[in-house]
Amino acid sequence: MVRASRTRLQLELQPRHQRLLHVLGEQMGSAGDADTTRRILDVVENLIDRIRQGYKLAAVPIDDEHPDAIPELTRALRPELHYTYLVARPHAWRKQLAFKGRRLTVGQLLGRMRVEGWTPEDAAAQFELPVEAAYEAVDYGERHASLIAAEDAEDRRAARSLTDATATG
Repeated sequence: MVRASRTRLQLELQPRHQRLLHVLGEQMGSAGDADTTRRILDVVENLIDRIRQGYKLAAVPIDDEHPDAIPELTRALRPELHYTYLVARPHAWRKQLAFKGRRLTVGQLLGRMRVEGWTPEDAAAQFELPVEAAYEAVDYGERHASLIAAEDAEDRRAARSLTDATATG
């Protein structure tokens, strides 16, 4: 068995690059800085391949019918464009996607599925959603588990603060 050669790389990053790496990692569903860096290098490799194939890169409006030159980066930065039933909702701090036409986040649906032991088919029936919408939620949840977990923790913290304030007030 031939083992591929690997190189360990240690970098000193400026704070803005650290923030960018963290944000991209969350949006790409990466398992840490090393995984995020590898995924970013995959995107750069894709760019290089496209340029070598004779493509030029262009930033065009999202409704342009031309194919996406960097689908990995677009999917990471605008995940809602990858899904049919999920959309971004304006919110002060919540970033996870929600279902079109509903006030239901992916995390809320997945949490209920977990508690009730539902399959995507069960969840779709319970929430009167297309089955494909439930499967999109499962896919998004796998890709963005850390974001959903962080927002769930923030919801629990806010609920505790409200309960504590009510109890002492």
